[in-house]
Amino acid sequence: MNSKKKSIALIGFMATGKSTLGPMLARELEYDFIDTDAMVVANMGIEIAEIFSQFGEDTFRDAEHEALKKALSMEHRVISTGGGIILFKRNRKLLSEQAFVVSLSAQPETIYGRVKDDNTRPLLRCEDPLLRIRQLLAERQAYYDVCDFKISTETWSTEECCQRIEKAYYLKND
Repeated sequence: MNSKKKSIALIGFMATGKSTLGPMLARELEYDFIDTDAMVVANMGIEIAEIFSQFGEDTFRDAEHEALKKALSMEHRVISTGGGIILFKRNRKLLSEQAFVVSLSAQPETIYGRVKDDNTRPLLRCEDPLLRIRQLLAERQAYYDVCDFKISTETWSTEECCQRIEKAYYLKND
């Protein structure tokens, strides 16, 4: 991956801490924070679960791609991406070319504990959400592993994660 990247993109499965870590990291770096899911919701005027149910996943993924392109067109940003953004080659290419990509991770049981009471996750509306998390993680792990830096959000506190990401970012960009 290229050096001298002007923004940081956080990737990882749902509930690995992208939306929590992102704003904190942005404050530390004095960067702006952008959430691609929030951009999609703002652009379409409805929540993600509604986009999935009314228009389908393909429409959401197209809107997500447009949000990513817009987010990456700006410098000095910390960008929180949706958990499935890496499923598409076009997104992986943009990320690897234009951002310092940080992959956040957590164990399936931790993820489940973080989302079990959240009914806004369309991919987990099923009989066995923990099994679904395991399946999706297994399908996506190879994509999450293609990054500039990896960190577990259950091994380190939010503050420690930010410090480690910041250090890795500056080391890579020197």
